[in-house]
Amino acid sequence: MRRVYLLMCLAVMLVGCATTDVTETSIKEAAARVDYGDASSQTLADRAWKALAKKNYPELFAYTRRCVELYGEQGKSMNAGLTDFEPPATAAQKWALNDVGTCLFIMANAYEQLEMYSEASQTYHTLAEDYYYAQCWDAKGWFWRPAEDAARKAKKFRNW
Repeated sequence: MRRVYLLMCLAVMLVGCATTDVTETSIKEAAARVDYGDASSQTLADRAWKALAKKNYPELFAYTRRCVELYGEQGKSMNAGLTDFEPPATAAQKWALNDVGTCLFIMANAYEQLEMYSEASQTYHTLAEDYYYAQCWDAKGWFWRPAEDAARKAKKFRNW
Protein backbone atom coordinates (compact mmCIF):
# COMPACT_ATOMS: atom_id res chain seq x y z
CA MET A 1 0.00 0.00 0.00
CA ARG A 2 2.83 2.34 0.90
CA ARG A 3 4.55 1.62 -2.43
CA VAL A 4 1.34 2.38 -4.37
CA TYR A 5 0.97 5.68 -2.50
CA LEU A 6 4.57 6.66 -3.30
CA LEU A 7 4.10 5.77 -6.97
CA MET A 8 0.92 7.84 -7.13
CA CYS A 9 2.70 10.83 -5.56
CA LEU A 10 5.56 10.49 -8.01
CA ALA A 11 3.16 10.29 -10.96
CA VAL A 12 1.30 13.43 -9.83
CA MET A 13 4.59 15.27 -9.42
CA LEU A 14 5.81 14.24 -12.88
CA VAL A 15 2.57 15.27 -14.53
CA GLY A 16 2.70 18.64 -12.76
CA CYS A 17 6.28 19.24 -13.89
CA ALA A 18 5.79 18.12 -17.48
CA THR A 19 6.29 20.70 -20.22
CA THR A 20 3.34 21.25 -22.50
CA ASP A 21 4.06 19.83 -25.93
CA VAL A 22 3.14 22.35 -28.62
CA THR A 23 3.51 21.25 -32.21
CA GLU A 24 2.77 22.87 -35.54
CA THR A 25 -0.06 20.36 -35.88
CA SER A 26 -1.64 21.40 -32.57
CA ILE A 27 -1.33 25.06 -33.57
CA LYS A 28 -2.93 24.42 -36.98
CA GLU A 29 -5.74 22.47 -35.33
CA ALA A 30 -6.33 25.34 -32.90
CA ALA A 31 -6.21 27.86 -35.75
CA ALA A 32 -8.94 25.91 -37.55
CA ARG A 33 -11.27 25.86 -34.54
CA VAL A 34 -10.74 29.11 -32.59
CA ASP A 35 -13.14 32.01 -32.87
CA TYR A 36 -11.26 35.03 -34.22
CA GLY A 37 -14.27 37.26 -33.59
CA ASP A 38 -14.05 40.33 -35.81
CA ALA A 39 -10.34 39.49 -36.41
CA SER A 40 -9.34 43.02 -35.44
CA SER A 41 -5.85 43.37 -34.04
CA GLN A 42 -7.32 44.38 -30.69
CA THR A 43 -9.54 41.30 -30.53
CA LEU A 44 -6.67 38.99 -31.48
CA ALA A 45 -4.35 40.52 -28.85
CA ASP A 46 -7.07 40.30 -26.19
CA ARG A 47 -7.75 36.64 -26.97
CA ALA A 48 -4.01 35.90 -26.97
CA TRP A 49 -3.73 37.37 -23.45
CA LYS A 50 -6.62 35.14 -22.34
CA ALA A 51 -5.03 32.06 -23.91
CA LEU A 52 -1.75 32.88 -22.13
CA ALA A 53 -3.57 33.14 -18.80
CA LYS A 54 -5.03 29.65 -19.42
CA LYS A 55 -1.67 28.39 -20.74
CA ASN A 56 -3.49 27.27 -23.87
CA TYR A 57 -0.44 27.62 -26.09
CA PRO A 58 -1.86 26.30 -29.37
CA GLU A 59 -4.66 28.89 -29.20
CA LEU A 60 -2.20 31.58 -28.12
CA PHE A 61 -0.02 30.93 -31.17
CA ALA A 62 -3.07 30.81 -33.45
CA TYR A 63 -4.18 34.27 -32.29
CA THR A 64 -0.74 35.87 -32.25
CA ARG A 65 0.29 34.49 -35.62
CA ARG A 66 -2.97 35.65 -37.16
CA CYS A 67 -2.43 39.17 -35.78
CA VAL A 68 1.11 39.32 -37.21
CA GLU A 69 -0.10 37.87 -40.53
CA LEU A 70 -2.92 40.41 -40.90
CA TYR A 71 -1.38 43.54 -39.40
CA GLY A 72 2.39 42.98 -39.24
CA GLU A 73 3.34 45.01 -42.31
CA GLN A 74 1.13 47.91 -41.28
CA GLY A 75 2.64 47.81 -37.80
CA LYS A 76 6.18 47.82 -39.23
CA SER A 77 5.29 50.79 -41.39
CA MET A 78 3.91 52.69 -38.39
CA ASN A 79 7.08 51.90 -36.43
CA ALA A 80 9.34 53.05 -39.29
CA GLY A 81 7.63 56.43 -39.29
CA LEU A 82 8.47 57.10 -35.64
CA THR A 83 11.58 58.44 -33.94
CA ASP A 84 10.13 58.27 -30.42
CA PHE A 85 7.16 56.78 -28.59
CA GLU A 86 3.79 58.36 -29.28
CA PRO A 87 2.49 60.38 -26.34
CA PRO A 88 -0.39 58.74 -24.43
CA ALA A 89 -2.95 61.05 -26.03
CA THR A 90 -2.18 59.74 -29.54
CA ALA A 91 -0.67 56.30 -28.87
CA ALA A 92 -3.88 54.46 -29.75
CA GLN A 93 -3.63 55.83 -33.31
CA LYS A 94 -0.75 53.37 -33.83
CA TRP A 95 -3.11 50.46 -33.23
CA ALA A 96 -1.46 47.99 -35.65
CA LEU A 97 2.00 48.67 -34.23
CA ASN A 98 0.74 48.38 -30.66
CA ASP A 99 -1.29 45.22 -31.11
CA VAL A 100 1.30 43.37 -33.21
CA GLY A 101 4.01 44.38 -30.72
CA THR A 102 1.84 43.12 -27.89
CA CYS A 103 1.19 39.82 -29.69
CA LEU A 104 4.92 39.35 -30.30
CA PHE A 105 5.54 39.97 -26.60
CA ILE A 106 2.90 37.39 -25.66
CA MET A 107 4.33 34.92 -28.19
CA ALA A 108 7.91 35.38 -26.96
CA ASN A 109 6.83 34.90 -23.35
CA ALA A 110 5.00 31.71 -24.29
CA TYR A 111 8.09 30.37 -26.04
CA GLU A 112 10.07 31.20 -22.93
CA GLN A 113 7.58 29.36 -20.70
CA LEU A 114 7.76 26.37 -23.04
CA GLU A 115 11.57 26.46 -22.89
CA MET A 116 11.69 27.02 -26.65
CA TYR A 117 14.53 29.49 -26.27
CA SER A 118 15.59 29.78 -29.89
CA GLU A 119 12.05 30.76 -30.90
CA ALA A 120 11.83 33.14 -27.94
CA SER A 121 15.08 34.80 -29.03
CA GLN A 122 13.88 35.21 -32.62
CA THR A 123 10.55 36.64 -31.53
CA TYR A 124 12.10 39.07 -29.04
CA HIS A 125 14.54 40.15 -31.77
CA THR A 126 11.68 40.85 -34.20
CA LEU A 127 9.86 42.83 -31.53
CA ALA A 128 12.95 44.92 -30.73
CA GLU A 129 13.90 45.52 -34.37
CA ASP A 130 10.61 45.98 -36.20
CA TYR A 131 8.11 47.07 -33.53
CA TYR A 132 10.27 48.94 -31.03
CA TYR A 133 7.82 51.82 -30.53
CA ALA A 134 4.86 49.55 -29.75
CA GLN A 135 2.91 50.38 -26.61
CA CYS A 136 0.49 48.17 -24.74
CA TRP A 137 -2.46 49.58 -22.83
CA ASP A 138 -2.70 48.41 -19.23
CA ALA A 139 -6.17 48.25 -17.72
CA LYS A 140 -4.80 50.29 -14.81
CA GLY A 141 -4.75 53.31 -17.13
CA TRP A 142 -1.32 53.62 -18.70
CA PHE A 143 0.76 52.40 -21.63
CA TRP A 144 3.81 50.19 -21.21
CA ARG A 145 6.45 49.32 -23.79
CA PRO A 146 6.79 45.62 -24.62
CA ALA A 147 9.99 46.03 -26.66
CA GLU A 148 12.00 47.84 -23.99
CA ASP A 149 13.54 44.65 -22.67
CA ALA A 150 13.21 42.56 -25.84
CA ALA A 151 16.73 43.12 -27.22
CA ARG A 152 18.31 41.98 -23.94
CA LYS A 153 16.11 38.90 -23.83
CA ALA A 154 16.86 38.10 -27.49
CA LYS A 155 20.58 38.06 -26.66
CA LYS A 156 20.00 36.03 -23.49
CA PHE A 157 18.27 33.21 -25.38
CA ARG A 158 20.24 33.40 -28.65
CA ASN A 159 22.61 30.54 -27.90
CA TRP A 160 20.11 28.02 -26.55
